[in-house]
Amino acid sequence: MSKVALVTGGSSGLGFALSELLGKQGYTIIVVARNQEKINQAVSKLGSKSIKAQGISCDISNEASLKATYEKVKAEYGKIDYLVLNAGVVTTKLLSDYKETSELKQDLEIDLIGTILSAHAFLPLLQAGSKVLMISSGFGLMGAAGYSMYCAAKAGVINFGESLRRELLSKNINVYVACPGDMDTPQFHEEVKNAPAWMKKETPRKLMKTETVAEKILKQAQGHKKYLIVPSGDVNTLVILSKILPRKFRDSLLDKMFPRP
Repeated sequence: MSKVALVTGGSSGLGFALSELLGKQGYTIIVVARNQEKINQAVSKLGSKSIKAQGISCDISNEASLKATYEKVKAEYGKIDYLVLNAGVVTTKLLSDYKETSELKQDLEIDLIGTILSAHAFLPLLQAGSKVLMISSGFGLMGAAGYSMYCAAKAGVINFGESLRRELLSKNINVYVACPGDMDTPQFHEEVKNAPAWMKKETPRKLMKTETVAEKILKQAQGHKKYLIVPSGDVNTLVILSKILPRKFRDSLLDKMFPRP
């Protein structure tokens, strides 16, 4: 039986790029996302590249939806060799501008709780030699005005992933968390479109191609020694500076870099 990779948020952006690369490595791809039309398009694109793939519509923040997906994957494949937890959303809004708590919770429920629920749901299908890859963000390593809920969620993913890594070490299941920077994705362009005016005054952001980011991530996701993967040069520079500079200088640098309302 071929290796199986399940990718949440795999119908577009980085999730699709990871699905394609894993498919080329011989994995059968299970694309998990909410929008059935986008799922069908992704599966069709993968099929045109001779990649075996199927799609499942699932809301990762809904336990019943996840359970149904788990049962379907278990019945058809019985295992997951590469679990990619990539699904997420981003909201650009000041904390004081949220009017409804349901909207305030959205990034947390999908990006963080959804990642945790997905890991918990599919954990029984992992076996020795399996890999778990969680997609956080460069904003999981810092806080930016207008991204409070997103930064909180992505920081949570980093620490959750580190905990899960240690829980699974003895089972020979590797866990990684990737923190990419800005990428040329539909989600990024929607983020910029919906951003408040004060945020758009910043210097144009450099976008990496999702294919490049996916290649860097999968290349580094090897063995137990590497846990945190930073595939973007600008984010990696910040990580290095954070290690060698006192916190106050690091914060001063970010204060000058990021726009403020």
